[in-house]
Amino acid sequence: MPIVSGRVVDREGRPVAGARVFFSRGPAAFPDVALMTGEDGAYTMAAPSAGEYEITTISDEHGSAKATVNVTSDGVRDMELRVGN
Repeated sequence: MPIVSGRVVDREGRPVAGARVFFSRGPAAFPDVALMTGEDGAYTMAAPSAGEYEITTISDEHGSAKATVNVTSDGVRDMELRVGN
């Protein structure tokens, strides 16, 4: 299963802890589950298969962001999501 990992940061590049991160669109069925970022803003998610996914993050304090990523069988590392009101 391909892995997507990275960090959620604010407009100044500081880590955003407690942001929800989830797949919002993809080429295959995926669980309707969000994960929470750690104190360092890091997240790691397993994609059901390779393909193009939309990843959404929501922070109560900082707002939301979306990004589209092409996930290969090797996965995607260092995917930064930048939020800011």
